[in-house]
Amino acid sequence: MRRSFFQGTRQAVMASLFILAGAIVISSTVNGQLPLSPQQKFILNGTSFLNPGGASQTYSTAGGGIDQMGLFFQSLGTNGRSCGSCHQPSDGMSVSALHVQLRFDQTAGRNPIFRTVDGSNCDHNIDVSTLRGRSSAYSLLRTRGLIRISVAVPSSADYAVTAVSNPYACNETNVISQYRRPLPATNLSFLSAVMFDGRESTPLTGTTKILYANYPGSLEGD
Repeated sequence: MRRSFFQGTRQAVMASLFILAGAIVISSTVNGQLPLSPQQKFILNGTSFLNPGGASQTYSTAGGGIDQMGLFFQSLGTNGRSCGSCHQPSDGMSVSALHVQLRFDQTAGRNPIFRTVDGSNCDHNIDVSTLRGRSSAYSLLRTRGLIRISVAVPSSADYAVTAVSNPYACNETNVISQYRRPLPATNLSFLSAVMFDGRESTPLTGTTKILYANYPGSLEGD
């Protein structure tokens, strides 16, 4: 009886430690990367990130890993976001709905990725003052990992948008809302424009094309 009791207790303790370890692993990916100490700001090539399908790795051809002290991971604007908010090393430099939902749960929907500029289903007729409101407003980002890309119809377009049926109330005909995941991104130093379609480095938005001569000032300004 004594041996059986201690064996059962040991198994229970081991099971509890296993569950705790699993919880730590899940928690470690809430921000899309392994927890880093104040001295560790570099993700070595070969670092594994767990996911429901197994594990993934992000590989850098320069420097043997990813330097999280670079501009890519710094907040350069006013909303708390960095490029790394949407381009996560744990998710192939994009995002997964699972990790986005974990960030929502951890911060009650106040993590910098949750911003109405493009993180919400629409940028008007929404309420983000309450947890329930934020859950509804960011539902596509939480459940599908989708960012809203709103692009104005050019004045020189050879077509006309006469009607839009958008279930999230973004029904304007002069600005079209599209939804997609953030695309993988690499080598910030070699960018000629901010955003895949260059919409953040164009005179149309009052920003500047990034050149060797004006880098990094143009990047920080854009």
